[in-house]
Amino acid sequence: MKRLPIITHSLFAELVDQCKAEPLDRELWPLSGSIVTVPVDGQDHWYFQKSRRTTPGKYQQREYIGPVGDPELVLKVERFEAAKAGYTSRGEIISTLKSSGVAAPTGKLANLLLGLHEAGVLEKAILVGTIAFQAYGAMLGAKFGQAAFYTMDVDMTQADAISLAVEDSLDVPLLDVLKQLDDTFSEVPGMDPRTPPVSYINKDKIRLDVLMPFSGPARGPIRSDKLKTHGYPQRFLDFLVVNPVQTVMLVGGGALTHVPSPARFALHKLIVSQRRDSIETAKRRKDLLQAQQLIEILMEDDPDTLFEAYEDLKQRGPKWNKYCQGGLNSLDNSVTKEAILSFFEE
Repeated sequence: MKRLPIITHSLFAELVDQCKAEPLDRELWPLSGSIVTVPVDGQDHWYFQKSRRTTPGKYQQREYIGPVGDPELVLKVERFEAAKAGYTSRGEIISTLKSSGVAAPTGKLANLLLGLHEAGVLEKAILVGTIAFQAYGAMLGAKFGQAAFYTMDVDMTQADAISLAVEDSLDVPLLDVLKQLDDTFSEVPGMDPRTPPVSYINKDKIRLDVLMPFSGPARGPIRSDKLKTHGYPQRFLDFLVVNPVQTVMLVGGGALTHVPSPARFALHKLIVSQRRDSIETAKRRKDLLQAQQLIEILMEDDPDTLFEAYEDLKQRGPKWNKYCQGGLNSLDNSVTKEAILSFFEE
């Protein structure tokens, strides 16, 4: 793990500030697209041209807006163009960040995240899993190893505890949103065909999994009213999603969303690593690699937050402590392992 240059880290902070200052405007067209003027029978008309990144098919789709010069439409088009200028400027910042070595989603995974952002899904969700880990590089000013954040999956849970303007739920089921972005998305069947789906996948094998915290006896899928889907019940997730933080995914002009606090993510990964079975060795190694890299940087930059999360974990019972300690003991035999173990023994 290496440090990003301070100028790069500061540039990301500026991007976050800009995104927070200009939230998604539901009354406007998606900013990934553009407004074009088309002459029809001697009269210019406005059309909204959708981005190829967020719509299915080979060709860019257009939606009719109305005649150029309509007083009501003029104001809306002007608002769009002003917002589009900010979006483009933020996109240039993101290009600079990526060229400086900041990790970011790429290709069709990036397109999916951009579409989910424009549909209002990301603001209602907490991203978890490797896609969240990838976001920590820019947040913490770190350059993690490539093996630690490769993924083709998006894991999320609903943002229940966020005291922001995300109280509304989606207008349509999550699967409908996904199909609007890519009509090859379909449900992943569960082992029991009678249970509702909790995962979706497209022809490119990009998968979206919805997870929901729970404790107590084993149970089936849990309804997420905010995301209008069901989620897979996952133990220990309740610890992960306490006090999530807002960040920006480096797609389009920046996509505001939420991720777990880095300290809780690291400790949760230690626990998850010990619950993997024998056929998930590669995932177990990635869990431990992500945990170790986060713990190393937090020990240096924010030890209080790391210690507070650990104290919370210890209060949750012997099983929690057993898994966490097992994860700590399973870290690579590096020069930092002894320091990490000493930190948690204090």
